[in-house]
Amino acid sequence: MDKSAKNTAATRQVELIIRQLDSLSTLPEIAAGYLAKLADGAIDRRALGEIIESDAALSARILSLAYKERVVFTNDKPSVSEAVAKLPASTIRQAVLSSKVFSAFEADYDADSARTLSRKQLALHGLGVACCAADIAELVLGENQKQLAYSAGLLHDIGKLALDEVMPKSFERMVNEAKSQNASLQHVEQKHLGIDHAVIGRRLAEKWHLPSEIALAIWLHHSDPEIMCENLPAARIAGIVRLADIITRQCDIGMSGSFDLPDSISQLMESLSVSTEQIADIRNRLTGQVRQRSELLGLDAVGGAAAYCELIGATAAKLAHDNTELTSQNRQLLMSGAHMGFVCEFLSGVSAQMSAIEVAAVFASGWQRHYQTGPVCVYVQSEDDEGLLEAAVVDSSGRLGTQVISRTGEGPIAGEKSTGEFGIFDADDSVKWLLEQIECEFDPARTQIAPLLIGSGAIGGIIFERRGPAEARGQLELFGTVASVGAQIIALASARLRQGRLSEQFARLLGEQRESRSALAAAKSLQAVAEMAAGAAHELNNPLAVISGRVQLLYDAEGDEKKKETLRQIQERAEEISRIVSDLMSFARPEEPAPKTVSVRALIDEAVRRTAKASSLKALIAELVSIDELGQVCVDEEQVVTAIANILSNALESYPAGTGPIRIDGGCEQPAGFAAFEIIDSGCGMDANTLAKAAQPFFSAPAAGRKRGMGLAHAQRLIQLNNGSLHLASRPGAGTRVTIRLPVGR
Repeated sequence: MDKSAKNTAATRQVELIIRQLDSLSTLPEIAAGYLAKLADGAIDRRALGEIIESDAALSARILSLAYKERVVFTNDKPSVSEAVAKLPASTIRQAVLSSKVFSAFEADYDADSARTLSRKQLALHGLGVACCAADIAELVLGENQKQLAYSAGLLHDIGKLALDEVMPKSFERMVNEAKSQNASLQHVEQKHLGIDHAVIGRRLAEKWHLPSEIALAIWLHHSDPEIMCENLPAARIAGIVRLADIITRQCDIGMSGSFDLPDSISQLMESLSVSTEQIADIRNRLTGQVRQRSELLGLDAVGGAAAYCELIGATAAKLAHDNTELTSQNRQLLMSGAHMGFVCEFLSGVSAQMSAIEVAAVFASGWQRHYQTGPVCVYVQSEDDEGLLEAAVVDSSGRLGTQVISRTGEGPIAGEKSTGEFGIFDADDSVKWLLEQIECEFDPARTQIAPLLIGSGAIGGIIFERRGPAEARGQLELFGTVASVGAQIIALASARLRQGRLSEQFARLLGEQRESRSALAAAKSLQAVAEMAAGAAHELNNPLAVISGRVQLLYDAEGDEKKKETLRQIQERAEEISRIVSDLMSFARPEEPAPKTVSVRALIDEAVRRTAKASSLKALIAELVSIDELGQVCVDEEQVVTAIANILSNALESYPAGTGPIRIDGGCEQPAGFAAFEIIDSGCGMDANTLAKAAQPFFSAPAAGRKRGMGLAHAQRLIQLNNGSLHLASRPGAGTRVTIRLPVGR
């Protein structure tokens, strides 16, 4: 299996795990609070509702229950508080008491506090986004949608909570990588998993039947709302949640797991018709609102896990009673045995939101239960990944699991004996490759296989270990009917999944369109500046030549030393203006590159030498790391050396003494077709506003008049002319990192 197939297999494995997630864990501090309120058997709906609507895990659970119980909301606007008021008390009690608790029994050690992104900090971030989204929605959409926007903000990061649930170590590593690179967690997730928390959150929201507006906000809260609203008018709350997320990050409330700089909010404010004064008022109230919610949840309490453990005893008897009832119900289900009973139960057990493998899992469990078999594996062919199968496996004890299988057999997917008509056959060597990969032991002497047919073609198969006598011939048609129903429902689920992925691809393309539009606008702006600079330089050259010539004549004829000094100063200023004109012309109309093959080391060595000479230094303090390994590039040597020297000069100016040190490191990520290296200083760094303008012509962070502001702009222009790229990253007090990519030699 090639690298692409392996990455796809990893993505599918993540999706299979996520699909089995029925709920999220709440924090022990929160659990201790609601257990104390339920200990006496009575329910104070108002007090309990305040806790539930402030916690993402409990809110998602209650909204999902409201859908199942067919709660009718006022004005068709779902809210957690109204769901708590209308659901039966027993239902609320059961839902709250059965909620999972994060690190509940680590009473002597707070594992959460040792993590880069703790669940408490993520909870505080969610509360901040929720409160902020509610205030914005009240201004934009009116009072009746305030609670819906609050819930959307609270639940916008359930995809991160889900990843933390099912793969905590991998999630922690991705968070640490995002922190070390000052990067977006969403980009790191896409890099390692091929999927991100927004898409995962959307699928969970659909699986749990959360309101459609909330599902859209979870999915699209990183997207451009202006573009999305043109295509998805119902996504307006997603834009509100995105604005609330950025404001919460800017206010440093909790942590989101992303360490890139928050986006500007000006475009979002304009699209939502919100004024600067209104946003300032929301900011001023936000910290107090979050503090109030945090105190209600007990997030600042010490010893939350220990308090939760003490309250477990008070609810153990009730939980045991509920578990006894569930066990009794399961036994009754196991007693059902007829073929049509299986079909009815199977159809009632699936829903339109299930994926193909989730339907297959329900089918596999039912097959084992009704036909009293040993282990069962129902596998289906992946529609978009040739060579991969998804399998639902039920072992002898009834435990269900899912996995991805690589197809290595050359024959029919259901074995050589499968001829396009239903049959139950003994497993043979033609399916040995399949049995070897299933994470469950089958007795070869008792293992049988049957195809899942759509028309005359198989989309998968059923492998099971027969425990009783072989099926009578008269029953084969009934088995075929059951298998056909299963195959049809699985195929429908697969078609729905393909449609969902196409919509996700559409959303991603819209995002790329936004980025391309921004890049085009920047290019047009740069061209306009270049034309202006060229015109100004042309108009200044002739007057400068006249001034310089006349001053020289006056100087030669003057005998008064004081007047000669004044004339000399005029001559120097004219020469300085001439150099500025030369800089403008060089930026506006640079010569066409004359590329040739040259080593990266040679380019850097020459740039270091020029920078030291220009700065009147005996030697530049520069540490070169992994540069020789970069090999050769195909560029105009003079232009690229000039660009690198400009960047090195800027790095020196970031130090008070102007001497460095500077690190030039080639150990960074190397994109295909490019040689990349980083120029890193530990100087004063730049804030977000300065960083955004640093490569613009004429912009200079020092006081007016000290610099012309052409260094980085000229460097970027020269590198782009040579088919390379330049990227800046900086933080105040932490220095600046300039990443340069040059095309490799041909």
